[in-house]
Amino acid sequence: MSEKVLEFKEYGEVRQYGFGVKLFFLYLLNIVDWFCTQTLIDSGYFQELNPIMRAIMQYPIVGFFVKCVLPLALSILIWLFYKIFKLSQNRFTNFIVYSGVIIYSVVIVVHIINFLMLYTM
Repeated sequence: MSEKVLEFKEYGEVRQYGFGVKLFFLYLLNIVDWFCTQTLIDSGYFQELNPIMRAIMQYPIVGFFVKCVLPLALSILIWLFYKIFKLSQNRFTNFIVYSGVIIYSVVIVVHIINFLMLYTM
């Protein structure tokens, strides 16, 4: 990827990240969340707080499918939809993606705190 993701243009404008990059980052945070959640559950000291995901995460292969495979397929479909119909990013799509990034970031900070508590016991 030789192209600069963020480059300054004339008049102080800043180029936005591409929609595919944003979706990939959101998916990456989702994978980190799944991995951390599964690791904490496997420790025996923590449990999933979401009752629906608690039932799903009892079966690691189902949890992997729901948390990793389905979101990947959905991300690819959304990206293809944007590419095929030549849609541009707008405030709504940026709001949705950035909201997801913020929420996942908070969840990952909670995971980090839980890991610190686990390993200082």
